[in-house]
Amino acid sequence: MTQMNVDICSKSASAASGVRRSRGLWRAASLLAVVLAATQLQGCFVLGLGAVGTTAYVATDRRTAGSILEDNTIELKADNRISSALGAGVNVRAVSYNQQVLLVGQVPNEADKQKAEEIVKGVPNVKAVLNEIDIGPVADLNRSATDTLITTKVRARLIDARDIFGNAFKVTTSNSVVYLMGIVTQREADRAVQIARDTTGVSKVVTMFNIISEQQLQQMQNPQKTNAPPPEPRGNNPA
Repeated sequence: MTQMNVDICSKSASAASGVRRSRGLWRAASLLAVVLAATQLQGCFVLGLGAVGTTAYVATDRRTAGSILEDNTIELKADNRISSALGAGVNVRAVSYNQQVLLVGQVPNEADKQKAEEIVKGVPNVKAVLNEIDIGPVADLNRSATDTLITTKVRARLIDARDIFGNAFKVTTSNSVVYLMGIVTQREADRAVQIARDTTGVSKVVTMFNIISEQQLQQMQNPQKTNAPPPEPRGNNPA
């Protein structure tokens, strides 16, 4: 905030400073918006400055609000427990959707890979774990940037598709392998796999879906009708 001064010249200097500061804040806000958008493309749930965007995201997510909150709690607990147990020499990320957890990243040996899985299985309310951690050196910045770009492209293509609802899918990429999660019909699942496979840079597609019927989808889209039973987990399928 700029301060008001009595001297006219001081006012001008203050105003100029205020303009520069405002521009700086705008650039910072713009950068934050890009970061928030990127995390949403990764399927993250952001609070605070992203409250408006988050509200819209929750409204289009097929999970309940309680399930979304539980997934983010699981991710936080899993990441913290893995970091505490395995230390700084690993790079592991837990991605939870409908209480099914995908593990991606890199660890130096098989023992650490299995340890990470056991840790996540011990987190309350976790229904299933798909351990896709690679054994090897931690990914460098170029590898991470490439994976982020692939996720962004796949996410954008899913949203652009006219025959499926892109926001029903959670997209994660690790070492050029794309992982798709979501509560979807078989038709939507098959279409999403096709889109991801045809995206430049993707080496493989792995799915971890909750498959529902077309009737269940209609009931979810029309909540005033009879509620559909909760979808059963179905996944761990390389495509």
